[in-house]
Amino acid sequence: MISDIKQAIVNKLLELYPTYTIYDGDVPQNFKTPSFLITLFDQDYSKRMNSKFKSLLSFDIAYFSDKKITEIKNDCHRVQLDILRSFDLIGTFRAQNKQATITDNVLHVTFDVNYSEMKVETSTPMRTQQTNTNI
Repeated sequence: MISDIKQAIVNKLLELYPTYTIYDGDVPQNFKTPSFLITLFDQDYSKRMNSKFKSLLSFDIAYFSDKKITEIKNDCHRVQLDILRSFDLIGTFRAQNKQATITDNVLHVTFDVNYSEMKVETSTPMRTQQTNTNI
């Protein structure tokens, strides 16, 4: 399920910024800018009734600008508004608790995604048994 949500985030970012590079988890040494880094930094997972589970995933999208040092803040504010406005619905998932901060000229947009799932047990067919009743 986590990979489905990450893919939905990637698709939404590509919809907004089709030419930007998107990294998942780690940034390579010689990374390209402008780029985004998607990080899952927290997960709360709990059991509900029977085989149902509930999860809360917390994501951080970091944006690295390619603008000059004097233009980075304005560029980050522009991207911040785009993401905060567009990330209400990410595919079939809803983003909640959206927040944005700019630290060391890097924009960080954090949000949570709730989802529920049900574990489907594979049933094994019952075997029939023959009983001899001739006594």
